[in-house]
Amino acid sequence: MFRLIIGIVIGIIIFIFAIQNVESVDYTFLAWTLIAPRAVVVIGTFIVGLFSGWLISGFRNIRRRK
Repeated sequence: MFRLIIGIVIGIIIFIFAIQNVESVDYTFLAWTLIAPRAVVVIGTFIVGLFSGWLISGFRNIRRRK
C-alpha cells in the first residue's frame, strides 16, 4: 500500500511538472531531430521508465520462483 501511495505522489508531481512545460523544444538523437512539447517527452520518459521497471521486476520474480 505504501508503494502505491508513493507511486501516485510521484506521478502527480511529474504530471504537474509536465503541464508547466508545454513549449515546443527540438530534441536531437544521432541523426534524428524531433520537435515536440517538453510535456510529451517528460510523460513519455516516465512511462518508459515505469514499463522498464515493471519488466525488470517481473524477470526477478520469475527467477525467484525457480
